[in-house]
Amino acid sequence: MEELFNQKYDTDKFDEDTYLREHYKHKGYGFIYIKNPDFPMDDDREYLIRKPTPKERREIFINTVIECNGRTFKIHALAQILGVSDRTVQTILRQLQKDGLIEIIPQHDKTGRQKRNAYKYIGPPCEKYGTGLTLKDLYDINKDVGFRDWAWKTHGFNHDQTWHNIYPMCKAKFERRMARKDYLEENGLPLVVPEDIKYIVLRYCYWKGEKIQLYDESLFSQDRTIKLALEPLNRTEAVNLFGIKLLVEIAGTKDDPQVTLIDGDTNKRITTFTWFDENVILGEYEIDENHADQIFIIGDFTTR
Repeated sequence: MEELFNQKYDTDKFDEDTYLREHYKHKGYGFIYIKNPDFPMDDDREYLIRKPTPKERREIFINTVIECNGRTFKIHALAQILGVSDRTVQTILRQLQKDGLIEIIPQHDKTGRQKRNAYKYIGPPCEKYGTGLTLKDLYDINKDVGFRDWAWKTHGFNHDQTWHNIYPMCKAKFERRMARKDYLEENGLPLVVPEDIKYIVLRYCYWKGEKIQLYDESLFSQDRTIKLALEPLNRTEAVNLFGIKLLVEIAGTKDDPQVTLIDGDTNKRITTFTWFDENVILGEYEIDENHADQIFIIGDFTTR
């Protein structure tokens, strides 16, 4: 990482091989390409791809400034390492200054000519800010912190009202989220969602008739949805899923919302969805030995 800073500072050795110069063309999209050590013997992916969320990227910026400790660094180099544009880096630094977290210090040479700015952390005293995410964490494939690590579109929900297998997408999302939970708990850190989530989306499918297998490694959805805003917190919404009445209690905090489903007829709690858990439930109401009402629900927290 020495190419980033004008002056050396103590840090673990950074493997330049994981920073792929041939992939600079992707800058502006925030994708990080890391050489896959298991390619091609055990894994057919030549590169592993990560993409930090804007909230994670902001934390990485702050911890980079803390590690820099008042020295200057190269905007262009940091932009390339994070897979974004120079303008994005400058915009984030200005916002951090506006938020009172960093100080931008102009530097001049002996002739008075301006050089690169220096950056100093001036926020609440800490060794590392927030959950401590750093550039090293982002590029460390042996440290599962729960960064997004696939192309979102490959695992997105379909919207054509036909049946689709959604197991791979659900599994990938939930494993990533639970990895973040493990990381936070192991380091004694509060549970903070690394995305600016704004909605809880209930994705569901329903059968009435002959019993069929719903909950296995072939989860299917027609992408029927109910979308509720998370704010304001501490409120209850009534929803209806094919005649099944549910109450949705939205509570918790902005950083860790808690969404509880309650049977609208009996007022019995069914489950509580959080960003850090596998939010899948199956309800079955038996009609006779071979027939039933069956409903499958996924609780999905989204940013939009």
